[in-house]
Amino acid sequence: MDSHQLLPLLVLLTIVSCVQMQEYRLPTNVRPSHYRLHLNLTEPTFTNASNAFHGMVIITLSSTELTNTVSLHAHHEFISINLVTLSNTDINETQYSINNDTDILTINLPGQLAAGVSYNLIIDFTGQLSTTEMTGFYKSNYVDALGDTVYLATTQFQPTSARRAFPCFDEPFFKATFDVYLTYPLGLNALSNSPGWVYTSDNVSETTQFNTTAVMSTYLLAFVISNFTCTEGQSIDQVPYRICSREETSDTRQWALDIGPSLLESLNSLTQFNYNVSKEKLDQVAIPDFAAGAMENWGLVTYREMYLLWDPEQSSNSFKQLIANIISHEFAHFWFGNLVTCNWWSETFLNEGFANYYQYHTTHEALPSWELDKQYVVAVLQPILINDGLINAFPLQNNASTPTEVLAMFGQISYSKGGSIFRMVEHFMTTAQFQAGLRNYLALYQYQTVLPEDLWSTLNAVINNQTTQLPATDLGVVMENWVKIPGYPILTVSLSGGHVMISQERFLLAGSDNTSKWYVPISYTTSEDANKFQSTVPNIWLTPDSDLHFDLPINNASWLILNNQQIGYYRVSYSDSLWNSIRDALQTENFDGIIDLNRAQIVDDLFNLARANKIAYSRVFDIISFVSNDTSYYTWVPTINGFNFLLNRIGLNSTLGEAIALDEATGDNKDAHLRDYVRFYQLKLSPFTAVHIQSLMENFYDSVSLIVHDEDDQIYTLSQVLALTTACRLGHQRCIAAVEVLFFIYRNSGLRPNKNLRSIVYCNGLRHSNDQGDWEFLWGEYLNTSLASEQSTILSALGCSRDQELLERLLTLSVTENSGIRSQDALSVFSSVLTGNPGGVDVAFKFLRENHQLIVERYLSMNALPNLINNVANAFTTEEQIEELEEFIENGGLPEEYLPAANSALAAARANQAWLEQFENDLHYFYFAPASGAFSVKASLGLAVLLAVMCRLFVN
Repeated sequence: MDSHQLLPLLVLLTIVSCVQMQEYRLPTNVRPSHYRLHLNLTEPTFTNASNAFHGMVIITLSSTELTNTVSLHAHHEFISINLVTLSNTDINETQYSINNDTDILTINLPGQLAAGVSYNLIIDFTGQLSTTEMTGFYKSNYVDALGDTVYLATTQFQPTSARRAFPCFDEPFFKATFDVYLTYPLGLNALSNSPGWVYTSDNVSETTQFNTTAVMSTYLLAFVISNFTCTEGQSIDQVPYRICSREETSDTRQWALDIGPSLLESLNSLTQFNYNVSKEKLDQVAIPDFAAGAMENWGLVTYREMYLLWDPEQSSNSFKQLIANIISHEFAHFWFGNLVTCNWWSETFLNEGFANYYQYHTTHEALPSWELDKQYVVAVLQPILINDGLINAFPLQNNASTPTEVLAMFGQISYSKGGSIFRMVEHFMTTAQFQAGLRNYLALYQYQTVLPEDLWSTLNAVINNQTTQLPATDLGVVMENWVKIPGYPILTVSLSGGHVMISQERFLLAGSDNTSKWYVPISYTTSEDANKFQSTVPNIWLTPDSDLHFDLPINNASWLILNNQQIGYYRVSYSDSLWNSIRDALQTENFDGIIDLNRAQIVDDLFNLARANKIAYSRVFDIISFVSNDTSYYTWVPTINGFNFLLNRIGLNSTLGEAIALDEATGDNKDAHLRDYVRFYQLKLSPFTAVHIQSLMENFYDSVSLIVHDEDDQIYTLSQVLALTTACRLGHQRCIAAVEVLFFIYRNSGLRPNKNLRSIVYCNGLRHSNDQGDWEFLWGEYLNTSLASEQSTILSALGCSRDQELLERLLTLSVTENSGIRSQDALSVFSSVLTGNPGGVDVAFKFLRENHQLIVERYLSMNALPNLINNVANAFTTEEQIEELEEFIENGGLPEEYLPAANSALAAARANQAWLEQFENDLHYFYFAPASGAFSVKASLGLAVLLAVMCRLFVN
């Protein structure tokens, strides 16, 4: 399953049933080997008239011991059992029952199953397609070119929803083969994991039989019954390759057709286990309603439309990259997840970590100019270091039993931390040994399930001790704490002469942990190294039981930087003297050879060290002043992220809105207010700070243009979007004036902005508009386009309006049936209002308070409401907002099951306020000289002025 735009699963595991954990898991004594599944969907199922279908499943199974019970899964809300038969013996309905909490169907047999003997368990049942959740076997629809509503039936089984479609052993451990038969009305077509052919037909329906699948888990089974058409691309090792979607989107299939073969061939080469060994075809299908993002069903990969279909004229470079990345992610699962599968969802990272890693590095092999190997650092590694720095982060391998707990495993720890850890392992093993080990792993455990120790032992077997010297007896010992305990270390480094001292502790943004330690691979570069930062093989290891002391081979190095190319999963802090040396080196020509990824590492580490109160913000701003001479995209991503965190904590609305931007002022008058205010407080800025801030982003901004486009240069385009988005967000007048002109032209002539700048033009065109007609125009454009990527861009922009009435209307549309906003997009609408402008926070919170029941019903995601409460609380910047949340929790009628999540969000909001109070003096000291009386200002206002001055430098 792809994680991009998966709804954030910040699940509080207290919202669970009181049923004990072990009761959710099936006993392993009875195991299936084959399913013969027949589902029959009649004409009314593809209308509003009915959601019912008929099914029969024959499960070939055996037991490892004598037993008189069989336990498997069936969801009581979707499956009604008509008849159960075991090897020609009917089972009385009083002898079987479904537990409504655990979904376990227990069948008490009249006799015993003998060990090692095969039996056929036959279950006849009636099923219901889901129409309220996009999981299990569910109904989707769309409006075709003639304006008619067209229905289809499709699946999303991962992680625990195959049981909603048919009775089965719905855990990854229980692998089997599948024969699938689908009966459906004439005029439609059916797809499943294997090639199929029409088995029978009559004048109203036909049945397609599909070839037997490879051995696989139930969550990988899939079927789609629709009127979709397909475009066939280049076969891959004689495997037919197709892209399927509704016919109206057929002209947007080409990019997926073009990029798919090279990605699969790259993975074939990496694994030395060709795809065609397991599967006979590869279909990729775009589904109109698809909450998961994408799903790696073996032979039938399913996607949201915007993650598969790309229009070269209308869809941005970012969507093009996103599609290539997601296809790579799903293809990687064919080996890491499908062929070799995690034993249980507690080890989800064995599936998702590899897919996360190779979605960037496989695509990098195919498209090296996109620099996706480097993008991984700022897009994946650095963000997960923030999430994993929280005191409540959970480890890679984490107990999960209930469906809620299982779903929580599909979060960024399993994906991004898992991928980042595999990246680190590859580099300290060397790529050659790592890939050799993976090939052995896939060959040894093909069609089986595994635990982490199976991976480590297989990799350990190929390690050449002459080239890779581990600090422990084997790789499993080295990796145990990286997998089984949460978080990661921060290394503290000092240098005296040529002697280096390094210690470690767990890095936490708040809180403390004095016990967690890791085996840490350390690579480093000094000022005297000829091949700076090139080697990512460890120079030395830090162990959990002692600090590290060693001498540099050259003792006159002026600086030392750890973690070449930020390969290691850790942060680094230096002694004052080393920080000074690094700061001075970064101020020299070409940054004294310090490469962009390590400059990005330094900036990201510094901002987060300050956030954790391990270094003063004033010190951070001193060291990162080098970015004024830096135009690298990689350096500027963490720089802008760091400042954005401060802006979000301080509150852009109350400071920039009232004191700086003067939202109601326009044109020259607005500039005059800003200039007067900045001049007034510049009397209190130290000369160094004034010069520093006014020049900080100038070179980066000058390196891009609003009117010069180079769509063939991916990194330039990413830099262009980053710089212009930041400029307009902070109120830069030339940026705003330019996008207002582009929006005006678009509305009045129909000439759309450049596809890569549409998010900027749409959002700021509405943000700075006082004409509701502008919003109405863009809403009309949303309704009139069928291109999913354009719909997504417009929905995100509609929340940028400052008109409270329009924002309330948008949120209401998100919970209104047939409004034009699909359920899969409802959460993104809420997010667009919450983040589109500072005033949206109060609007979003008011809507949540008044419509929390509708949100539960319409925002089709388990834990949608707890996640929204958490996100809203995290955006609060005033005590008044926090008090309103407290009142809502106490008296707002919130269902009891959501109170733990709400109280946790309240505690987080109070912690954010406490954080600001803690750092107020440091921020004040840096931005303003000591003052008293009328000239004293709050640090929140001071930092807002700073950031306003930052944005003003764009004018120069």
